[in-house]
Amino acid sequence: MTDFKDRTAGLIVFGAVQILFGIGALCFIFSFAAASELQSRQGIPPPPRAAIVTNIVMYAILACYFFSAGIGSIRRRRWARALSVVVSALWLALGIMSIIFLGVLMPHIKQILPPSQGSLMFAIIFCTLAIIYVVIPGVLFLFYRSAHVKATVDAHDQKIRWTDRVPLPVLALVLLMAFSAVATLAALGYNVVPLFGTILTGASATIVLIAFAGLFGFLAVQFYRLKRSAWWTLVLLQFIGLLTGIATVSMTDFDKMYEQMGFMTPQVRAMNLTHIYREPVVWFAMGVVWVAFLAWIISLRTYFDATPPRTRVDDVPSPS
Repeated sequence: MTDFKDRTAGLIVFGAVQILFGIGALCFIFSFAAASELQSRQGIPPPPRAAIVTNIVMYAILACYFFSAGIGSIRRRRWARALSVVVSALWLALGIMSIIFLGVLMPHIKQILPPSQGSLMFAIIFCTLAIIYVVIPGVLFLFYRSAHVKATVDAHDQKIRWTDRVPLPVLALVLLMAFSAVATLAALGYNVVPLFGTILTGASATIVLIAFAGLFGFLAVQFYRLKRSAWWTLVLLQFIGLLTGIATVSMTDFDKMYEQMGFMTPQVRAMNLTHIYREPVVWFAMGVVWVAFLAWIISLRTYFDATPPRTRVDDVPSPS
């Protein structure tokens, strides 16, 4: 693109915004730790230690990402623009799914709220999720995927970056697998795995979680290398996961699982999670998500054809 509008100012502004998100993630870590300590001193049972560790790890990763992407955006780096496009797209997809499941679960959440506050709390939760998970990532995605933004960073950053080795949709899959690996390792804090009606704990749960974390990490590397075998493995895992998930959700006592995770409070018990997970509308929502993810994976098939190794590919907009 030889004739483009220089978006340096926008890259600086949106880079600063991402740095602010990083600061917000750090503030959440400190406030969460401080609140837990204050509850302990006041004799109030603090959140489970596993929840504290998991939240600190996940928000630390978010803080590192936002600081890196924000600084990279200000410096007009191609890798920062690519990461911003991919992460905001995944963020937006997660937000849409969250709102769908909120609509499904809200009637049950209202049961544990005072009648006079049910509608107000629903409106507050819905608006908050819409802003955080739809509006913000939507704006970031639209800005960074702009052809003018791409041309601006290409003009100011002539080096081949690591994000140039794969198309953006594949990069999204790489990051998704890498994040899944880290999230699975973080789940070791709970060390609880439901499987076919049995709730694994202790060494058996640890082995399962480490095995899945290793598998996700391996797939992330193989996707980055554009290996066709990795694509077929993920497709196979989708169908295995479907059958395993149906059996597990149908047979698992989720109230017992939450007790072993340390999350069973009177409010959670009143929601009757085991009953919720077996409602047809919940099954339908999970089915829609599964079909959408499978369709996205299938749409990426052409990127994994047997081709010679590449050091750079043209930027490809992620599929809707």
